[in-house]
Amino acid sequence: MTTYKLFMIKDGHLFPLYVEHKREMPIGIWIDAGIGELVDESHVKAHGLGGRVALRPGFHSTLVPFTDWIGKRGRDGNLLQRKNTVWCECLVRGREQMVSDRRGLKTLPSDWYFFKTNSRQKDPWIISNRLFINRILTHSEVQNICKMHGITAREVEK
Repeated sequence: MTTYKLFMIKDGHLFPLYVEHKREMPIGIWIDAGIGELVDESHVKAHGLGGRVALRPGFHSTLVPFTDWIGKRGRDGNLLQRKNTVWCECLVRGREQMVSDRRGLKTLPSDWYFFKTNSRQKDPWIISNRLFINRILTHSEVQNICKMHGITAREVEK
């Protein structure tokens, strides 16, 4: 299944935004998800975000290259995509795992599952145990994909 993931980009190298933010993510190979450094039994250490996030191990990607909570507020109050981030086209494989716990899994999934981190989230995350990064998308490609789904892509911070 094709998914999209937002990465930080530094000197042409990709890194996760929050959990394991120093782990380089290579393009063109299958990457196994990590759990990250635990803060306690239900939280993992995260770069930014108050230093921790809920423990939901796995790569978090989406069906559309869009989020309405990750970014930087512009002067007009609109949320912008940070200039040091890029959307990548990725692959997730395997079978969907049905998860009934409203908090998600505390272990890596066997393959992948859908999960909404909050009730306002339009589309759920796809949380997977492995990820294949195909390529970095141009902002024009992101805009076109979002438009096909009736969504206006975030502008990139200048």
